[in-house]
Formats: sequence, structure tokens, C-alpha cells
Amino acid sequence: MSNAQIKVADQDDLNALAGLYKAICDHQPLDQYGADWTWGEYPSVDGLRQMIADARVLVAYQDDQAIGAGVLTTGEDYPQIDWPTPADSDEIGVLHLFGVHPRYRGTGIASKLLQAILRQAKADGKRVIHLDVLDGNLPSEKLYVKNGFRVVQSLTLHYDDIGDQDAKVLEYQL
Repeated sequence: MSNAQIKVADQDDLNALAGLYKAICDHQPLDQYGADWTWGEYPSVDGLRQMIADARVLVAYQDDQAIGAGVLTTGEDYPQIDWPTPADSDEIGVLHLFGVHPRYRGTGIASKLLQAILRQAKADGKRVIHLDVLDGNLPSEKLYVKNGFRVVQSLTLHYDDIGDQDAKVLEYQL
């Protein structure tokens, strides 16, 4: 995956991002593991437009096609967790919507994109990255642990689109 290019998304990337996330959502019934996203609700075109404006969205391209992306927001999304690394709200990044197009899974782009997101977070002054993974999503959990995240806690989280789900929260110290 050496020819993949990773960049911070702007509004010109909206259609490519929408296509990527729709492809991921459409493929979910065929996936044994996954995030269980609901296209049009989470994620949606309007939501992605807002994330590009308000957060840091990184997108990986190959041959002018978006093949992976992730959204990094600022501030704590999990205040109920006793995190191991103390950090002020503006020093906390939370990773959302990290995904790879089904045709590009297993190519190494997930690790490459994740490392780019971590570098961007550090450049943005973040001290830690937090995220959650649904219980049973072993490929995602393994990817994060392989790249230096540590599982902090298992718990039940509420998601607006899919309700209460067993999940794990992970932390990466920058």
C-alpha cells in the first residue's frame, strides 16, 4: 500500500468520504466483524460535512478513490472512565469512524492510516487518544493493540443509532 496518500480532509473530499463510508456500511451484512454503522444516520453526508468543519478528518486515497478514513475530535467522550493518563480536555483526542474500504482490507492501509492519525494528533497538541470498539470486533481491537493502544475497560455504552452495546475503551498515550 505504498502508493496510498493520506491527507487532512476538506469539503472537497466530502463526496469521496461519503462513498467510502456508504461502501463500508453496505458491506456490513457480509462482515463477521464490524462497527455496525447505519448509513444516513451515523455516518451521514451532513454529519461528515460537519466533522470536516469541526474535527480533524484524515482520509487515505489510492488512485483518486478514498480507501480509508478516521475522524479525530477533541475532548472527552467517556467521562465515566478512570483513564490511566491524566489530560486536560483539549489534550484528549477521540477517534471515531475509523474504517477501510472492504476491497482494501488486509493491505496494511489501516495501520498506515492509524499511524498518520496519531502523528496528526500529536502535532495538534494531544496527549492521549481514546476510542471504543464493540465487543467481538476482534480485527479492530487487534489493530489498535498492535499499534500501541491498551484496553482500559469493558463496559456497556449507549450509541444513538444501535442502542446499548458491550464495548471496550482503549487509550494511546502520545
